[in-house]
Amino acid sequence: MRPFLDNFRPDPEMPDSRWVWRTAKPLLRDAVVTCAPYYPEYPRLKVGTSGGPSDDPSCPSARAVGTDIDVVIYSDSGTSGGRQERAWDFILGHYQLVEASLRRKLFARHSKFLKQFVDEDLPEAKHLQTYWDTIKHRVRWDDPSAVNHLFKLVSVGLAESGLDECGFSSFEFQTGWDRDHGLGVLMHKDRVLAADGMTELIVGNPDSIAAGAKHVQGYDLDDGDYLL
Repeated sequence: MRPFLDNFRPDPEMPDSRWVWRTAKPLLRDAVVTCAPYYPEYPRLKVGTSGGPSDDPSCPSARAVGTDIDVVIYSDSGTSGGRQERAWDFILGHYQLVEASLRRKLFARHSKFLKQFVDEDLPEAKHLQTYWDTIKHRVRWDDPSAVNHLFKLVSVGLAESGLDECGFSSFEFQTGWDRDHGLGVLMHKDRVLAADGMTELIVGNPDSIAAGAKHVQGYDLDDGDYLL
């Protein structure tokens, strides 16, 4: 079997601390961003011909399911291997548990976004009201299946630190709720720790990852999250 680290190549933008591997999507394979309630222009946007599809949260390629993702090793100290590999092996070996935890968290986030949109933003914005009329019947907004239409997994980050010998993992999503920042869900094995903008919780020195998750938990903790 090919050694795990041989799959990766240095990221040209961060060659000393980030390595990337393009591989098959292990979970949430059918989830895609079909609707973007805050963005009436979304259905008309086209992927740029020069750059092509990307993991950027604003890329309209979020509408296409896709079969591959980027797996990214982060190592602020320049070391990599054991913890990141164990995190990836756990994802592959327990993908149903990991996906169930992710779906719970994504639906919790979706429910908060939806409530704010309907209660606070929609009544004040005529252009959003018009767009909402065209999409409100396309999704069962109050059902967990809404996750399949508002989030697309585009990458998985693997950290050199964790709560034990298994490293943290971060699942990065394009989302119809926030095309500026996307969404990143930090996990340890099958336990959700916190969610924030795409990659925001996985980047940084090893000690800062747990501290960052604790900070987010101080103001944003959903039922089922693992309290640090």
